[in-house]
Order: sequence, then structure tokens, then C-alpha cells
Amino acid sequence: MKRLVAVIGLLVLAVGLSACLPPPPPKAVLPPGKPTPVPSAIPTQGFDACAAPSLTTMDTWWRTSPYTSVGIYIGGSNKACAQPNLTPNWVSTTTGAGWRLIPIWVGPQSQCFGYPASTRMPTTSGATAFLAGVDEANKAVQAAWDLGLRPQAGWTTPIYFDIEAYGRTGTCVQVVKDFANGWIQQLHARGYQGGVYSSLCSAIVDVSASIGGLGAVAQDGIWFAAWPYDNTDQGSYNTYTPNLFGLSSCGNGLALPDNQWTGHQRLRQFRGGHDETWGGVTINIDTNAVDGLVYPGP
Repeated sequence: MKRLVAVIGLLVLAVGLSACLPPPPPKAVLPPGKPTPVPSAIPTQGFDACAAPSLTTMDTWWRTSPYTSVGIYIGGSNKACAQPNLTPNWVSTTTGAGWRLIPIWVGPQSQCFGYPASTRMPTTSGATAFLAGVDEANKAVQAAWDLGLRPQAGWTTPIYFDIEAYGRTGTCVQVVKDFANGWIQQLHARGYQGGVYSSLCSAIVDVSASIGGLGAVAQDGIWFAAWPYDNTDQGSYNTYTPNLFGLSSCGNGLALPDNQWTGHQRLRQFRGGHDETWGGVTINIDTNAVDGLVYPGP
């Protein structure tokens, strides 16, 4: 994602979401010809943009584009763009129209992150990193709650932590694992679901490898970036069908196993920043294959 304070260069393989609960959101009233989005369909199409588009733009894209879900940056110390459109009314209006939302939190980045960032994860693994993840989860829950992204009867709201690609050296790998463990455990304690967004060959393989470790809790879902072509290669993308399983090895014995996150728990960002125009309205977006946790859920 290009959503950090730093402007990140494009990479082909992207090496670089107990109080009284509100009533459930209203049933979507969909325009003619637009299929009802099913969160567990295999897969649907989604996009993310640095800033939440206006409601007018969202309405136009709902009627004219193939997309049914949108990633929204709800906060974090490394969030790049202001969000003047992102309000509780925006959330209720878009979901009422049928959109599914993918909440994203852009907090501290790895010490081995190769670009400037305003805040970093701790340099020490173990309890220090774990508690930093807990702290970020609390902040993210408050932001989500304030926007109306709240757990409902029968399902819980996901929040994805955006961890940009980092060098897998020194203590950075273990710090990310411990941080992500604190993140997910505290989200669960607050009644939310959680996941991690990252490059396939960065934090994704690291949180994958931590499954089964002492005291580790698996993320509820993953959102991985794996771009098969340069994002400007429109011709190749015109005929490309993204896969969520059977992905190539990252080398050094690292890979994302097909037997993890199998129950409609995967999103894949398969194309980076590029302009798309639907209904005469242009947005710079990343594109995603969505078969994972979204808001509202089932």
C-alpha cells in the first residue's frame, strides 16, 4: 500500500482490519443489475484508496464498477492521507448501499522497514513488542467504534494492521511476530477480529510461521500483497485472474501454506496504485481479490 507518510516505490511482487450494541445496519437496497455482495464469495473484487472517496463517487462506482468492497484507512500514526469524507454517516450510507468495508490501521512500522516512517515498533521483542501491539489495538478499536464500525449480533468487525515490507534481519522478525500477537489478542479482548496486511514475503510469512508457537494466537485473516506485473501493465492485467492459494515460494524455505486461513480468510492485493475510471469518475486505487473478513460480515 502506498498509504504511509513516506512515498514508497512500486515493486512488482509488493516486496515492498461490553457495551450496548447498536442495531444491525439496514438491509442494502441495491441498484438494478448489481448483485448482492456475499462476503464469503470466491472471490469478489475490491479496491483501496488513500482517502475515502466522497459519497457521490461511491454511489457512481457502485452503479458502474465491478467492485463491491473498499479498504478504508481509519487511523494510525503512519496514515498518509486526511480523511474528510470518512464519518459515521459515510460508513452507514455506503454499507446501506451494499458496500463491504475493509478497515485498515496504519500504526508503527518495523525497525527494518526500508523507508522513512513517523513511528517504529520497539527494537526489543517479547513483552515490549507484545504490549505495543496491545496499545495499537486499543487505539484502533476506539477509532473503529467512533466511526460506527462495531461488533454486531452474530459477527465481529475486523481491523487489519498495515505492516509495510521490511528487511527480515536481526530482531525485526521476532518483534513483528510478538507485536502482531499483542494486536490480535487485544482485538479479541475488545470484541473485534483482526488481521495483518503486508507483502506476501514479509510480515505474512512471519505471522504464518508463528502459528502454533507458544502463546501465539493466529490472525483471523490475512491480506497479502503479491503483484504479478508492474502496476502500469494494463494489457497483462486485462486477462489476469488472481489466485489466493498455490502461491510461489518466497525463497529461503519461506512460503504461505495453503492449509492456513482456508475458511474465507484471505484477501490479495494484486495490483498497486493506478487510475481507474468508472461512470466518468477517476480514482487512484490498488485492486484486491476479496474472500475474507469485511464489514458488515455475514
